[in-house]
This record gives sequence, C-alpha cells and structure tokens, in this order.
Amino acid sequence: MNDKTIELELRAEVSQKNQETLRASLEKIGVLHSHTKRLSIMYFGSIDTKKLDIRTRITNGECEVVVKSGSFGSHDRVEVVQNITPEQFLGFVKIFAQFDFVTKVGERETFNYTLPDNIIASFVFAGSISYIEIEKMSSPGEVKQNNEHLKKVVEQLGLQLLKSEEEFDNLCKRLDEEVDWSFHGSKEEYVKLGELLRRHKK
Repeated sequence: MNDKTIELELRAEVSQKNQETLRASLEKIGVLHSHTKRLSIMYFGSIDTKKLDIRTRITNGECEVVVKSGSFGSHDRVEVVQNITPEQFLGFVKIFAQFDFVTKVGERETFNYTLPDNIIASFVFAGSISYIEIEKMSSPGEVKQNNEHLKKVVEQLGLQLLKSEEEFDNLCKRLDEEVDWSFHGSKEEYVKLGELLRRHKK
C-alpha cells in the first residue's frame, strides 16, 4: 500500500434539471463501470491539528473502513481503506463512536463512470440532492498537472465547481439537514442502524 497516494478530487453540485444532460455527457465520454448503493456512518473530527474523515460503510453488500486525513473540502486528502466483514461492522461503529466526533448516517446511490486517462466520475444521488466527484489518484509530483487535467474535464461536462471549502461545507450542511441523520450511540439508534445494515447486506 502506498501511503503517499493522493485522492485528487473536484466536486460540483448538479441541479435536478441538469441530471439527465450530465448523465448523457458521461455516457458519451466514458463508460459506466459500477452502480452502487451505500450505507455510511461518517465521523468528522480532528486529532491535534489534523482533520479526519472516517467512514464505516457497506457498499453493495461489501463492508470497509475508510480514513481520509486533511481538510474536509480539500482536493488532495490522503486515503487509507481496510476491508471488514459485515459481522465486524457494528463493532467498528462502536469503536469510532468513542472519538466523540460529529457522526452522521447517510445512504447514497452512485453511478461510477470511467473516463479517459484513469479518471473516475462518481454521480451521487442523496434524496433530493445530487452532486458529482471527478477524481484521479495521483502521486505528490503529479498533483499540479492532474488538477489542471481534471478542470478541463469539468469544463467539458459543463459543471460549476464547488470553489471553496465554504461551498463544500454548505453542501454538506444541506445533506445533514435534508438527507442524513445524526448518530449519538443510543440503543434505539443502534437498532435502527442494525435494520439498515441488514437491508444493505447481499
């Protein structure tokens, strides 16, 4: 595993009226390689000055833990992924709940497209909100060049990028308020989470 790999990522919100146009554009320049339904428990917090974004999630029946370090709205966070079993899922939720981070539960449906030059476009639907993430895994020396390349793809797709961490935070706030729900570790919440987990298992 290369811990120096950077997840270079640009984001844009997609209005409901533009969803079909964008999907047609993605299918024209790329190939749909997967369609996922995901349940995520998302923890947002900091240790010293390092911001952490931790996910315990199940995607099409497969479970994993993901840790991303770096500013939440940044385009160059470091990402580490570890597969876990469905039986371990709630155990990891309980472990990360001890960090007292802000914790949210969310469900997403995502259409993942492979674009030329190993670029991935993830078109995400969350309730009434949809957004797209254009990403390319990069080494530190490739970040500047690849970032410019991603911006050209964004322009080709006619997207309006989220230009700042504040804009990204505003999108996350709307997801929090309109789609996701807060998790505080109560017995009732674990029961609800267990029911969702069963629904997302294969």
